[in-house]
Amino acid sequence: MSYQATQIANILEQINKELFIPGIQRPFVWQPDQIARLFDSLMRRYPIGSFLLWRLEPGSLEDWDIYRFVDHFWQGDIHNDPANLDSTKPVTLVLDGQQRLTSILIGLKGSYAIRQKYRRKNNADAWTAFELYLDLAHAPEQDDEDEEGNPIENSYRFKFFEEAKPPTNKQDELWFEVGMILAAKSEDECDRLLRDWVDNNFTLDAERKQTARETLARLWTLVWRDESIAFFTEHSQSYDKVLDIFIRANDGGVKLSRGDLLMSVITLRWDRFSARDEIEQLLKQVSDISQPKRTLQREYVLRASLFLSDLPFSIQVKNFSPANIRRIEAQWEPLKSWLIAAATLAADQGLRGDNLASMNGVTLIAYYLRDVFEQQAINDPALGQVDPANLERIRQWMIVLGAGRYFSQQTSSKLNAARSILKTATRKDETFPIIPLMEVFGFNAREAVFGGWVDTFCAGFQSDKHSELLVSLLYGGHLPNLGRRPVNLVQPRFFMDDELRHAGVPEAQRQLLQGFADRQVLAVALTKEQLQDYYLYPFEEWLARVPDSFFVEHTLPADRDLYRLERLPELVQARRVMLDAHFRQLFLDQPSAVLPDNVRAGREFTETDQAAV
Repeated sequence: MSYQATQIANILEQINKELFIPGIQRPFVWQPDQIARLFDSLMRRYPIGSFLLWRLEPGSLEDWDIYRFVDHFWQGDIHNDPANLDSTKPVTLVLDGQQRLTSILIGLKGSYAIRQKYRRKNNADAWTAFELYLDLAHAPEQDDEDEEGNPIENSYRFKFFEEAKPPTNKQDELWFEVGMILAAKSEDECDRLLRDWVDNNFTLDAERKQTARETLARLWTLVWRDESIAFFTEHSQSYDKVLDIFIRANDGGVKLSRGDLLMSVITLRWDRFSARDEIEQLLKQVSDISQPKRTLQREYVLRASLFLSDLPFSIQVKNFSPANIRRIEAQWEPLKSWLIAAATLAADQGLRGDNLASMNGVTLIAYYLRDVFEQQAINDPALGQVDPANLERIRQWMIVLGAGRYFSQQTSSKLNAARSILKTATRKDETFPIIPLMEVFGFNAREAVFGGWVDTFCAGFQSDKHSELLVSLLYGGHLPNLGRRPVNLVQPRFFMDDELRHAGVPEAQRQLLQGFADRQVLAVALTKEQLQDYYLYPFEEWLARVPDSFFVEHTLPADRDLYRLERLPELVQARRVMLDAHFRQLFLDQPSAVLPDNVRAGREFTETDQAAV
């Protein structure tokens, strides 16, 4: 069958009545400026590409997930409503052109809602709906190129305005709501529209009136007369043929991701669930919990599904064989619970948003939970059964690798090796294998501890984004969960020149001391009661009041004389040694290091000691 053509008004009449979207389509993703550009191209009679349709007969409807076009779109929403169909009637599905048709629908019959910055998605008041307008008095550009030979982006002046605040016409403007053109179905009604909007307008001069008349007439012709929608309809009922057509049609222009293309394969072969709804719902749930720095795509869920099913997990068509897809579908409910539980567990430990270095870490946690719970579904109460010691090991592993950017070096071979380590550990009922999992990603605990990792920790700034998590390694848990807040043992004001001079610190040593300001080597995390005392009393009085157990609790030297400002370098050195001992025990279960002689003897800080610091 050859290509056919029809008017925009005709195609709009069919949308969500005879014309729908198959489940293999990706969600609507166009931005308002893309919609405006599409209408500009249509007004200029530019070709906008053809549309590929598929006539689906009544007997095949139940084999497909079919959705309605969205007319009132909320930016970022990935859901279309399921279509309520009459199973005795055929329908037509759009295989190629959904973004363009949805844009035309929004521009003429719908709206585009945008969330206000810093407002929550689930708050209805956070969203503002916009409608498309056309400035009739704006003269379209006559030339196709500017002075530099570049195509002019927009000729006609299309723009979205708030639905609740229609635009106010300034001098030489005449904004017209584009959707109102649908009310003028005949030439007589078009003439009436021209009289009401243009001829009876007393704010425009004759030239602007002529422009407005021509522009409005052009818009009416575009919608009601031009056959600008060229389409081809496929009538074959073969799934394989249609899938091949869909992938080929969508592999050009704005390319679909591999996940979008593979979604079509899964959608065709799942029997018990709607693949599109299930995967997008899981994607949203995990995203809401983890709040990753980069927007999660379908690829993440597809890859995690393969990984958690002990299958090869690269995003390739060969890995989504019918047998593998059936395997994923058979365990879909517990698989979802493992991922949600892993994301929840990590988020509860502060590993979300900017503090979450990699979603693959969440997948590995899910794999560990899968085997801990013997591949059964996990609910929220069950998470409380995870051994607290293993929970802390998981947290430490994520923090150390995340802060050191070790997850950025992840490859399929490393993830596969990590999966094998977890499988072996859970089979033998061992503790969470933190050291082997660190080494898989390139963090050699022995080399790190003896090779400068502690120095890197000490030199870090408390203002860095990972600092709170790193400091929490001294306390065995997420600081907010422990009711602790990180502070600098030596307040910033003590590093001011006047304070140092008042303390009798020689000028030559002041720069050295000021270099310790905001450093993690002096970081502690105090409870609410400790913070109250800390800020209530002068530093010397506060120090005299704290019990000896305070120094053990915070991995601090017990010699109170070290806390005099002029001895700050010695305090830093002593704290660094204690941190070294702490991390050796944490990572290697090694004995504590010995304090330097000058600290043990309480003698003055020498130039040699200063160079060491």
